Amino acid sequence: MTVFFSVFAGRRRYLTVLMTYVHPLLEHNIVDVVHLWDYARVPADKEYLRTLADPAKRVEVISPPESDRTARFPNKWKGYYRHYAVLLKADDILIKCDDDVVFMANVHVLLNEVRRDQGAHLMYYPSVVNNDVAAAFQAADGVISDPEYVIGLRTSWNESRYSRAPMSDWFNCSQCAEHVHERFLASPDTFFTGCRHEWNVACRVPINFFAMPGRNVQSHFGSYMHEQYVDEPYFTALLTERTGLPSLLVSDAVVVHFSFSFQHMADERSMLDRYRQLARDDALHVRLRTKFGSRALSSSCPTEAPVHLLQNRRQPSPPVGRGYGRSRGRGGYRGAGGAAASSDDTKQREARRARAT
Repeated sequence: MTVFFSVFAGRRRYLTVLMTYVHPLLEHNIVDVVHLWDYARVPADKEYLRTLADPAKRVEVISPPESDRTARFPNKWKGYYRHYAVLLKADDILIKCDDDVVFMANVHVLLNEVRRDQGAHLMYYPSVVNNDVAAAFQAADGVISDPEYVIGLRTSWNESRYSRAPMSDWFNCSQCAEHVHERFLASPDTFFTGCRHEWNVACRVPINFFAMPGRNVQSHFGSYMHEQYVDEPYFTALLTERTGLPSLLVSDAVVVHFSFSFQHMADERSMLDRYRQLARDDALHVRLRTKFGSRALSSSCPTEAPVHLLQNRRQPSPPVGRGYGRSRGRGGYRGAGGAAASSDDTKQREARRARAT
């Protein structure tokens, strides 16, 4: 069994923080090999990324195929998915991580659940700070309690035949990012709630960080090669619908995702510096591992926030004429005024929505 840790890289300002967490994962044999995928666009970032390659320490920099560099939505990054569909064995595990993950704790807890579970779930997630689906469970656990930022799970509607919409406007909400970052930095321990949260709602989940067993990678990454669909909603919303498999969030493993492309915090440099300092807080990491790294998890935690907090401030209703579930026909759903939802518009939204690397 091999655990592959893959990163969509790479912006130096974030990688300098992320690698502070990645090297200990290798040193303690929590993961076996690290793949840094060179999707960098800035020459200085590409140059820095190459300095991180260290075969002796099991860190590899992978150049994507040329097809990935020229591909457009909905076919972005298929070289990445093809690579692991071929490489992984059934009992291997793949972790996919964004380069702007700036905190990690207890990744081994997540991996232990994947191993024990034998592929009974579609996707396996830690509790991700700054991610709307994770925020729904953080609200259920009482970690997020301001109604302005409390959301609940719901099915994602179709944007076109290529994609499903996010289930909230969190990706577009700078205040959401600032709120949850400040909440975490003030009290990291409170995010470790000892829960196994399961769901089978066909919602689009931001794939900032997930784990998947090799047998699922072989099947689902392989089948994705024949799809014309954006990767994130395909692997989360659409496959939930098709397979009937639930997904699982393990709240004693916590990672922090810094920002989505439309989130513009007031002082991002200062915020990132605070996470840089946190990465060097050895006493904190020992405490989190000691307190939350080996305890039994509960499968009976609340599944949603108290009703009085669910005020739908972050979850607008679907546009007129849009539906939930499968796309109907090649023209997508019709929007307000009877105009067909444009697949070109969807591609442009997806391109803007994805965090540029």
